[in-house]
Amino acid sequence: MTLSDPAHPPMTPQNEPPNLFYRGSSMKGTFKPGDRLTIEAIPFSRIHKGDLIIFRKTINGKTEFVVHRVKGISPNGLVMRGDNARFNDQKLVEKEGVIGKVVAYDRNTKCKSVHNGLLGRVRALFLHTRFNFKQNLKSLLRKPYRALNQSGVVAKIWRPDIQVLYFDTHFGPLIKYIHRNRTVALYWVEERKWSFHFPFSLMIHPGKKTN
Repeated sequence: MTLSDPAHPPMTPQNEPPNLFYRGSSMKGTFKPGDRLTIEAIPFSRIHKGDLIIFRKTINGKTEFVVHRVKGISPNGLVMRGDNARFNDQKLVEKEGVIGKVVAYDRNTKCKSVHNGLLGRVRALFLHTRFNFKQNLKSLLRKPYRALNQSGVVAKIWRPDIQVLYFDTHFGPLIKYIHRNRTVALYWVEERKWSFHFPFSLMIHPGKKTN
């Protein structure tokens, strides 16, 4: 079967955002905030368990684009779950909401492939197990970490060279903080939302300039 098969026409992306920059934490371990995703339009019938699917959903009258992995397939739609999520999504994703399958992503100017299908299911199992372990560990270390962050000691003695880049995205202005060609922090301006990579969260703070 080919994508041009008239009996199974491929899905045509509609209202596709101009910049598919990933954000959030539900796919942590597979994607990092700021990764640019490559989307392939495929027939709904060719979607399999373990595939990474981008779909649209409406929240408070606003269209959002979400990337999760297919956990199950039913007659009424797709059961989805993030690689870094504890549970499956509450709502099924219907055919009309699917935009396509994620086949690759760009990170720090390098293009990398993703795991779909059976390999995707194996990867998701590993990441879900790791997620549960990390959640238990975080509960033990949360108080000491907050105390260290609030003290400001790390920011005083550690001053790495940080490059600041500005982007216009579908979700509004985005500021990237780069250290040695690696994105270490993101700031979504309109939402005033931060995303950090440890230990840079201990020295980059909202409202403070970096060197």
